[in-house]
Formats: sequence, C-alpha cells, structure tokens
Amino acid sequence: KARCFEPLLRGASRRRSSGGSTNEHWPPLRPAAMSAYPEDQARLLDEASAIVKEQAHYLKRAIQDNNTRDALKHASNMICELRTSQLSPKNYYELYMMVFQEMQHLHGYFEDKTRHGRKMVDLYESVQHAGNILPRLYLLATVGSAYIKTGDAPAKDILKDVSELCKGVQHPLRGLFLRYYLSQMMKNKLPDLGSEYEGEGGTMEDAFDFVFSNFEESNRLWVRMQHQGPARDKAKREKERHDLRVLVGGNLVRLSQLDGMKVDYYCATALPRILDHITSVKDLMSQQYLFESVTLVFPDEFHILTLEQLLMAYAKAHPGVDMKPIVVALMNRLSKFLTETETGREAIANTDVFTMFRTHLSSIIERNLPGGAAAAGGEQALPDLKPCLEIQAAFMAFTNSLYPGNIGYVDLILGSMADLLRRNCTIGSLGGETGGQVVELLTGPLKSLSLSVLDMEHYPTLLEFLDLSCRKDVAQAMVKIITEDNHPLSSLESVNSLFRFISSLIRDEADAAPVREDKETFEKEQQLVAKLPHQIRSDDIDECFQMVTAVRGFFGQGGPKRLCYTLPSVFYTSMSLLPRLRAVEARRQAGEEIPAPVLTAKKVFQFIHKTITALQQNSAEISLNLWLVAAGAADKADAASGNPGSFEAICYEFLTQAMMCFEDEITETSKQFQLIFTLVGTLTQITCLEPENYDALSQKITQKGARLLKKHLQCRAVATCSHLFWCDAKREGKRVLECLQKCLKIADAHVQSDPSAAGLWVDMLDKYIYYYEVGVEEVQIGFVQSLVNLCEEHVSFAEKDSASAEAGAKARAHLKETIGYLRSCKKCSDPEVASRWADLVIDA
Repeated sequence: KARCFEPLLRGASRRRSSGGSTNEHWPPLRPAAMSAYPEDQARLLDEASAIVKEQAHYLKRAIQDNNTRDALKHASNMICELRTSQLSPKNYYELYMMVFQEMQHLHGYFEDKTRHGRKMVDLYESVQHAGNILPRLYLLATVGSAYIKTGDAPAKDILKDVSELCKGVQHPLRGLFLRYYLSQMMKNKLPDLGSEYEGEGGTMEDAFDFVFSNFEESNRLWVRMQHQGPARDKAKREKERHDLRVLVGGNLVRLSQLDGMKVDYYCATALPRILDHITSVKDLMSQQYLFESVTLVFPDEFHILTLEQLLMAYAKAHPGVDMKPIVVALMNRLSKFLTETETGREAIANTDVFTMFRTHLSSIIERNLPGGAAAAGGEQALPDLKPCLEIQAAFMAFTNSLYPGNIGYVDLILGSMADLLRRNCTIGSLGGETGGQVVELLTGPLKSLSLSVLDMEHYPTLLEFLDLSCRKDVAQAMVKIITEDNHPLSSLESVNSLFRFISSLIRDEADAAPVREDKETFEKEQQLVAKLPHQIRSDDIDECFQMVTAVRGFFGQGGPKRLCYTLPSVFYTSMSLLPRLRAVEARRQAGEEIPAPVLTAKKVFQFIHKTITALQQNSAEISLNLWLVAAGAADKADAASGNPGSFEAICYEFLTQAMMCFEDEITETSKQFQLIFTLVGTLTQITCLEPENYDALSQKITQKGARLLKKHLQCRAVATCSHLFWCDAKREGKRVLECLQKCLKIADAHVQSDPSAAGLWVDMLDKYIYYYEVGVEEVQIGFVQSLVNLCEEHVSFAEKDSASAEAGAKARAHLKETIGYLRSCKKCSDPEVASRWADLVIDA
C-alpha cells in the first residue's frame, strides 16, 4: 500500500486512440498561443465540446457495463481536451464545467465498490499510469476522493499525496483549474473537527494544511497568468485573470467553513500564514482581491481580535493596492458588529479600536505618498490625495458610529488630515474630486456634532485648504444640518463662530473668481442662509437681541445683492421679540418677581427702522411691505400698552416711510396699482393714529391712486381708497361717496372711448351695493338702481361691438352674478334685509 503514496509521475503507458503527447513538463517553455479571433474561439470550443460529449457518452456506457478499463480510457480522453492552450479563460471554464459534470458519474462509480469490484489501492495506483499528466491528476483526484470515502486509507495521506502530485502541472490556466477541481472533489473529505475522517484520518491541522496549500498554489498560478502571451495583450489578460479570481478565493471560503476554525486557531495559526502569503506575493490584483476576501469570509468576531495583525499587513501591501475598499469594508463590518451585538459591545469596552486604527492608518496612507513625482519644469507634482482622503472620510464615519459625540477623536482625525494637506498642498488650492473628499470629511461629523465642530482646533484649519466652491459646499452642509434638524443658536459666541465659518456664503471672498454666478444657485444659497436667524433661541431676551444684532452685522457684509434675501429674516426675528417683551411685562404687573430686561419695545422698533432703511435702497418693494408690517406691529404694541398713543409716533413714522418709499422708489404703474391695495389694507387696520395723521395719509394714498397713468387702474384704485373712509379708524360716508362719484366719472370717460372697459361699471355697482349694505347713509338705493340700468346699457353696447364682444361677454357674466345676488336680497327671509331692497326694480 505504501507505494501508492509515493509521488511518482509515471511515463506514458497509454495514448489516446487519436494520438497523444507525452508528459507535460514543468513549466512549458513555449505554450501555444491563444487564438485572438472570436470566431476561432467559438469553433475551438465547439470542437472540444463535441469530443467531450462523445467521450462522455462512451464513459457512461462503460460505467453501465461496469467496465472500469474502458471507463478510465474514455475519461482520460475526455480530460485531454483540457490540455488545450488555445481557449480563452472564459471558454476554458465552460469546457471545464462540462468535464466536471461528466466526471461526477465516474466518481459515483468509484465510490460503489460492488460495481467495479476492485480494491481502491489498486484503482488508485492504476490511474497513475495515464499517458498524460493532466488526465492522470484529474483521475487521481477523482479516485482519491472515493478512496477517502471508503476509509481504506487515512485521509491525510491521500490529501497530501494528491496535493503534491498536482504540483506537476505548472501551466497557469490548466494548473489553476486542476487545483479548483481538487478543491471541489475533496471539500467534504477533510479530517475536520468532528468529521468522520478525524482521528486516524488526520486532524484539523491536516485539513488546514491541505486547503491552505491548495490556496497558495492556486494563487501562484493565478498570478503567473499575467505573463502568458505577448505584452500587447496584457490588459486583456488582466481582465480575464480578474474573472477567474473566485477559483482562488474559494479556498479562503473553504477555510472559513472548517468546523475546527475556532478563534484561537484562527488568531494563532490561520491568519498569520494567510497574511504572510498575501504580502509575499507582490501582485496588485492578488493582494487587492485576497485582502478583501479575508475581510468578507471570516466572522467579525475574528476580525476584532486580530485587528492589529490585519492593519499591520495592510501597511505592508504593495503601494499600488487601493486600500480604500479594503479598509472601508473592514470598518463597515466592525461598526455593525461593535454597535449591534452584545459581544461587540463587550469587545469595544476592552479594545481601543480608535487608537489602533489611527496608528496603522497613518502608515497605510503614507505608503501611497512618495512625496510626488517630478513634474515638467523641475517642479514637484502634487501627489494624488484622493485615496488618502477617502480612507480618512471612512474612518471619520466609523469613529462617529462607534463613539458618537466624541469631539476629541474627530479632532484628532482632522488634525492628521491637516498635517497631510499642509505638507502636500497650499491654502485655498483644493477643488474638484480631491476637494470633494475633504468636503465629505468635514461634513461627516456635522450630523452628530452640529455646532460643536466649531469648537475643534483643526476644523477651521482644514477648511482653509479648500477653494471657494468647496468651502461653500461645507458651509451649506452646516446650515442645512442646523435648520433641518432644528439646532438652536443659543449664545452670541456660537452665532459669531457659525457666521465666521460660513463667511463664503454671506460675503464675497478675496479668492472669488470674477465670473458670472448662476442666479438660481445664488438665490438658493441666500435663501438657505436666511433661515438661520429663525434658529436664534434663548430664555434671555437681551441675549436674543444681541444675537440678532450680530447676525445683521454679518449680513451687512454681504453687499446689496444679498440684503434683499437675508435682511427680511432678521426683521421678522426681531419682531418676534415684541410679544415676549409684552409677556414679561404682564408677568411683572401680575406680581411675579422677575428681572426686567434691558431691551425695550422702542429699542426693537429702532432696530427695525435701521434694518429696513438699509434694505430700501436695494429692494424698495420688499422694504415697503416691511414698513407696513412694522406699522401694524406698532399699532398692536400701542393697544397692548394700556397707554393709548404711546406708540402712535412710531407707527406714523413707519407709515410715512412706506409712503416715501412708494413715492420715490416705486415707478412702475402696475406695481403702484398693486401696492395701493396693500397700503389701504394696512391703514384700515390701524387705530392708534391721530385723526389729522390718518387723514393726511389717506389723502396721499387716494391722490396717488387718482394719478395712475391708466384710467381703468385709476378707477379701481380710487374705489379701493374709499375704504379708507369707512373702517375702524374712520366713518365718513361723505368722503366715501365722493370717491365713488369720482370713480363713476373716470369710468364714464374711459368706457366712452373704449367699450371693452364696460366691466368697470359692474365693478362700481359692486362697490355701491357693498356700502349700501354696510349702512353708509350717503349711498342710497336710487344710486344702485341707476347703476343697474347703466350697467345693462353699457354691457349690451359692448356685446354688440365686434371689437369689444369678448370683454362684453365677461362683463355680462359678472353682471348676471351681481343681479342674481340682488334678487336674493329682495327675496331674503330676513324682513329687515328684504325691506331695504324692496324699492329696487330688477327686470325679469
């Protein structure tokens, strides 16, 4: 029996019926070139597949007849097709799968001793007489698997023997697939812990040695594939080699599945040997793939206990290996394990994961920074910092997940990156993808730390290396976090720090390029910044006012183009202090012993006055509306003060400023027309003004309405101004009637020249009906009756005129609705209402 375990590479005792070659020597000096033409590949694969199918047919027939000799012969002939060097790896894999499936029939036949009637030792020896080494070893692996199954020989001996014999094939592609076949055939025949083959068949050490040896040999063959063929096809070969990586990684998967792969064994034996092999093979693709595979296939508990070993191995990797996906994958797995499992939480309590990562990441990053290659002109080229920054950004996210709120750890990471940038670039130079990575690094801790990042030593330092565009990205991220997550600005120091940090958004920076900025982008930036004043919150009203004042100072640095977006929010934030002041005063009057704030309502109104004045030169329309809002606030303050007239002067000042703004700044007729409605609407709600002040303002507004350039606008504006004389502050029917009569004169003159304006008569009818209903004595039912008749006359005329027919139809529809309303008033169930309209005559 002993002789069958001697690794003998026997000579050619048989040949294929179609002819065959002798032993395949190691390594082949001139491997046949792979065909470069796709049509040749298809033809070659079809020819080989046809032979495989033919020999498989004869193989199955021999198995049915229990003819071992013929079965081995046809199996050998079938396997010989795998000796080709002309197929691409992809097509070779297809051919291999066909052979593998057919060989399973032979394997099942060998396992059934009642069919072939031979001793396994004799069968094991006989297959070693195959004429070519490749069929010989495929058959040996097949018989060896069945041999182990019978238990006639120790598994460890057969595993070692077959593994050593397989070294006889050193052609990279053929050898790699042979190793893969060996792994597949022996995966359930290992003397693993608790398996049926443990004991006399071997131990866990033997199982590990077999799989690890197969892994080493597979990796070496895989690496050597890059040297097969001409240099011009190297890129193609690398892609094909990449597609075959699972043939190597499958061995690591099998190692991780061993029942005997316990934590102690992994830490002391398995991982050190695996890492030694990976780092010893100086191939980029191999190290990249195998480092990633180690992270993926072994449990997280193993990784946390061997973290030091892993990180040390990463530092020894080839400088060309992209460590980002490897390190990020490890961090992601550990983060989930350490934060979501009880075992992980215990591990993090006993292990300084942050310090371990930080120590080794420095060496991992430095290995990619040789100091920059010499550029043209003798200058030093800027090294590619993107991979380093990506790793640090991942480390930042990892740290925030493990140690949320730990500002010290975050600042240490930022400090490392600041040192790196200080050595390799200049202030304000980073942009593009590299700058984007720094932006990601800076925005990472914002979600969990918010304004606390401003207290860090290195956070502002790192920001200085970015160009303007990237600084704006970081600033916008900061503002979004504060506003969307509703973080309060509760101290003057935090406001000053924040606005200094986001200075790129609120003013023109020194390094701003003289290019035309996209208006939409600029508006979005300023609208975002304008949300910040609303985040000012403090129980101390005086402190709130100090913060609002500071914000206005920062916004004032932004220049005229920004003020129209930012100052309105400052205005409304300061307005919110007024009800708080009234509430404090009410509590003090109720007897509560609380300190009186230094701030007063009049100081707030002074602040508001200065704010709107600064805005008026750049945005008159917005300013006018703010003047009117401020006037309304002053009127409410006067009503709540208990001392009527105490805020009358302030209210009148705001209204006067609004009128001055209207007269001096608003020149477009359509805007003047719209703002008259706003002015009238505000003034009719004001009750604190002295009569002469009210009359002066209402007279000015009415005059402005009457002076509009277009007659139809004049008519409607004066009609609107009539409400100034019938409201809470004024009840003067005579002035109302004067306004309405002026409107009728304007309408009559305009409709005479333009019949399409007949709708003005219906508008005036609506006004007369309104004032008659609210009890203006000067407006009589007879006026309504006359207007109904005039409307009918003018609308009918407009309908008949082809030039004004469309406008006449609209006026008719309006008039119809108004007449319907009047009919409902005449038929009202309320006797008082019906009696007021009884004298009105409406045609059926």
